Amino acid sequence: MQTQPESTTPQKSPSYRTLFGNRSFSTLWLAQIVSQSGDAVFDVALLLFVYNITHSIFLVGLTQAVVLLPGVFAGPIAGVYADKLNRRDIMIVSNVVQGAITTVVAALYVTANLGYSIILVLVLLLYTAAQFYLAANGAIIPKIVSKENLGAANSLFTLSTSTNQLIGYSVGGVVVASFGYAIPITYDALTFLFAAGLLGLIARSYGQSRQVEAAVPAATPSGPSFWTNFREGLAYVRQDKLFLQLIVFGLLVNGFGGATFALLVPYAKQHLQGGTDSTYGFLLSAFLLGTIIGSIVVGKVNFRNYVGKFLFSGIIIFGVLLSILGLVTTIPIALVVFFTIGSFIAIVNVPISTLIQTHIPGELLGRTTTVLRALLSASQPIAAVLAGTIASLLSITTVFIGSGLVVAIGTGVLYLVFAELRSAKY
Repeated sequence: MQTQPESTTPQKSPSYRTLFGNRSFSTLWLAQIVSQSGDAVFDVALLLFVYNITHSIFLVGLTQAVVLLPGVFAGPIAGVYADKLNRRDIMIVSNVVQGAITTVVAALYVTANLGYSIILVLVLLLYTAAQFYLAANGAIIPKIVSKENLGAANSLFTLSTSTNQLIGYSVGGVVVASFGYAIPITYDALTFLFAAGLLGLIARSYGQSRQVEAAVPAATPSGPSFWTNFREGLAYVRQDKLFLQLIVFGLLVNGFGGATFALLVPYAKQHLQGGTDSTYGFLLSAFLLGTIIGSIVVGKVNFRNYVGKFLFSGIIIFGVLLSILGLVTTIPIALVVFFTIGSFIAIVNVPISTLIQTHIPGELLGRTTTVLRALLSASQPIAAVLAGTIASLLSITTVFIGSGLVVAIGTGVLYLVFAELRSAKY
C-alpha cells in the first residue's frame, strides 16, 4: 500500500469571525450561554439550601458526589445514544427534561415539600439528563464547524462556560440572600426551555451521525444494540495507544492535581492568613478569570501540530504552581497563582478537546468521548477522600506541595515515555 503524501495546502488560521458568521454555530453557542447562566446560579443555590436545612458539611459533600456520579455511570450510556440518535434532538429533549425537573424543584420548594432525600433524587435525575446533552453537544460541534476552526470553537465554549461560572458563582449568593431560592431555581428552569427552543433553529441534518445516516438492513430495523455500540466505543479506546496514554496521563493529573481542589475551602480559611468564607469565592473567581483569558488566547493560536507539547508543558507548569500554592500564605499572591493556573488549564484543555474530536470517527464520537470522560473522572472522588485524610493527618501544605511535585515530575517522566502523546497533532 502506498502512503499518501501530506497535503501541501497551507493551513488556514482559526477565525472567530468565520465562526460567528456560521449561523448554526452561533445558535448552538447562544443556547449554551443561556442554559449555563441558570446552571451556575442554581449550583450555588443548591449547595446553600442543602447546608441551611441540614447544617452538615458531610451532606453538602454527599450532594456534590451525587452531582458527579452521572458523569461516571450515565455518561458512557449517553454517548452510545448520541451516536445512535439525532444529536440535535437529544440536546433538545435533554434541555426540556432538565427544565421540567428544575420546575419540580421550584414547586416543591415553594410548597415547603423539598426535603433532603427528595433533593438527592432530583439532583441525580437532573445531572443524569445533563449527560445526554454533554455527549451530544461534544459530538455535534465537529459537524457544524470546519477542522481549522474547531479549536477556536472549543475555546469559545470554554470561554462562555467559565464566564457563566464566574458571574454565577459571584452573584449566586447575593441573589439567594436578596430574593430567596425560588427565583434562581425558576430562572434555571426557564433557561433550559429557552435553550431548547434555540436548538430547534439548528438544521436537524447537523445532528445526524454517519451511523444514523447509513442505511440499516431490513433484518435489523432497530440497528445495533446498546451493548454493541458501547463495546465499540470501549474497544476503540482500548486499541488506540494515544488514548491509553492519555488516560494514564489524565489519571495522574486528576488524581493528584484534582485532589488539591477538593481542599480549596480549608485552604482559603485555614491556610491563608486572614482567610474567610469569601476568600474561597475570590480564589475560584481568579481561577475562572484565568480560564477565560487562556481560552481567548489559545483560540487564536494554530496549535494543530503542537497539541502534545502544549499538554505536557502546560501540566508541568500546573504542577509547579500547585507546589507554590502550598508555600503561599498571603491572599493576593494566592489569587495571582490561581489566575495563572486557570490560564494554563484552558491552554491545555482546548487543544486536547480538539484532538479528541478530530481523532475519533464521527460515528463513534459520542460513545468514545463519554467513555474517555468516565475513565478520566472516576479517580476524582477517591482522590478527594485521600487528600482530606492526608491533610487531616499531616497538613494542607503537605498535600499541595506533594501533589504538585508528583504532577510535575510524573509529567516529565511520561513525556519521555509516551511518544504518541508527546507528538500528538491533528
